[in-house]
Amino acid sequence: MQNFLVSNIADRRHKAIYKDLGEGAIFDLSPSQHGWNEFSSVVVNDSIYVINKNLNVVLHYKVTKVMDGIKLDESTELADKVLSPKGGDVRVVFGLPVNRVDMKYPTFVRKNGVRSTKINPDTSQMLQGFNCAKF
Repeated sequence: MQNFLVSNIADRRHKAIYKDLGEGAIFDLSPSQHGWNEFSSVVVNDSIYVINKNLNVVLHYKVTKVMDGIKLDESTELADKVLSPKGGDVRVVFGLPVNRVDMKYPTFVRKNGVRSTKINPDTSQMLQGFNCAKF
């Protein structure tokens, strides 16, 4: 089982965007975004921890489904509408919360030894472009 830390500080509404594809969407990413190499290895039963808009890691999720090749409507500013479950390059993971973490993300990063080129190793602060790290 692998563990992943992802950033949703922009408060993207994954559950609403992907509701027609299933319940409990946690996070999405495409190959052009930082963290893709790690995120592309997520499988069912892995664990995902999400940094929310308040810069906290609140919940630990267990992955229940992974969907690849989702096509989003790029004509909308936030690409927040699914055009098709096929023909795109977006990967979406779905899951269920398994326990509460309730921790500021830098503390979580230090306690779990999370490493990424997009996390400052001295301060445990995210750098611009951080999306995902496997730990």
